[in-house]
Amino acid sequence: MKRSEHIFLSLILIFISFGSFSQNVNWNTITNYDKNCAITFPTIPTEVFKNTSEGFKTTTYSQYGQSSYFLKILTFKSEPSDKLAKAKKTLHALVTKLKGKNTEELEWVEGEHKGVKAVIVIPASGDKPEITVLCNIMVVGGIQYQIMMLTPTEIYDPNFDGIFMDSFRFL
Repeated sequence: MKRSEHIFLSLILIFISFGSFSQNVNWNTITNYDKNCAITFPTIPTEVFKNTSEGFKTTTYSQYGQSSYFLKILTFKSEPSDKLAKAKKTLHALVTKLKGKNTEELEWVEGEHKGVKAVIVIPASGDKPEITVLCNIMVVGGIQYQIMMLTPTEIYDPNFDGIFMDSFRFL
């Protein structure tokens, strides 16, 4: 075997090994009994707590590769009367904050509860690539649930990222 063929085959084996290694994801289901929900993250998440003008916010997040995954739970100081309108208002404020474009907005239904889910595209800027954001928002009682995933559009994988987005459930 020629040296160049040996190097070529070695490189192929390295890439195949790396590809199969990169697919090993340790999915972690996080259950929040206080807020009656569960979700599965692709890595072990971190949790942050914050008081806001609207209420108390818990943000659980993780990163995998170039993608970020979030579950934000906001307990309102006072319960909104029109929950779907509040979810839509939060979504539109997020689109504005991200300087993105809402390319798809659909109803999100979990059991008897209704919310909104959207695909937001943040345009490329300078050395930052175009970003795809998937976002589901629902208000149940006095609690707002926001599930969000951000990833560069060029590596967006609806099957992989869908595992996270579809894993949210009420207990």
